[in-house]
Order: sequence, then C-alpha cells, then structure tokens
Amino acid sequence: MAIKFNQTKGEAQKNKIDSYQYVEGDNMVRMVGDMLPRYVYWLKGENGKNLPFECLSFDRDAEAFTNVEKDWVREYYPDMKCTWSYAIQCIHGGKVKVLNLKKKLLEQIRIALLKQISPLLWIKLSHVL
Repeated sequence: MAIKFNQTKGEAQKNKIDSYQYVEGDNMVRMVGDMLPRYVYWLKGENGKNLPFECLSFDRDAEAFTNVEKDWVREYYPDMKCTWSYAIQCIHGGKVKVLNLKKKLLEQIRIALLKQISPLLWIKLSHVL
C-alpha cells in the first residue's frame, strides 16, 4: 500500500506493546482475554531488568517441546534454563498492557479467585489441593 507524498512522516511507524510493571504493595489490574502458555528465558536487559525471551522449541498450541524451531538461547547459553510462564492482556490506567505471570503467581491468583467465587467450592477444592 502506498501513501501520498505529502503524508510521509519521515520516520518508521513504531508500535510498542506496553508490559505491566509490578510495584511494591498491591497491584490492581483487570485481566482480559485468553492466557498464552509459554516457556521463556529471563534475560538481563541493558536497564538491568529481567526481560522475557521466548523459548522457540516450545509449541504453544501443543503445550509441548516439539523442537521444530531452533532454540538460539540454548545454542549460545547451554547452561541457561527456560521457565514456565503465562501472558495475558490486562487493563491498567485505561491502557491495555501485557501482564507476564510466572507460574507461582498464577497459582496464587487462581486460589484467590476460587476463594472469592464460593467459600463452599474453596472448601471442597482445598481437600484436592
């Protein structure tokens, strides 16, 4: 698709996906949409924060390691291990952001939601957990 000569901006169009940044204390967000299962490597970025990097040998649809794609992180850093994680969209401050959930945090959210849904259901499920 072409644009008219007088509509050019002289720079690349950039789309940034904002990630929710956890803060100390209570974090209030509204989770929306489906969850994305994934395995990620947590790599240190230039700013010193851990950044998620996808494990390419993990197939999200099958939820299994199919090794169809070459896992470049493991190729260059064989000692590094990927960890189970989830991603979901959330609404925070009127903006849609990506909420990265590690496995332990997701388990805590599930338990909190079950307690809110029905105390009777929680009592029955607590025997299973």
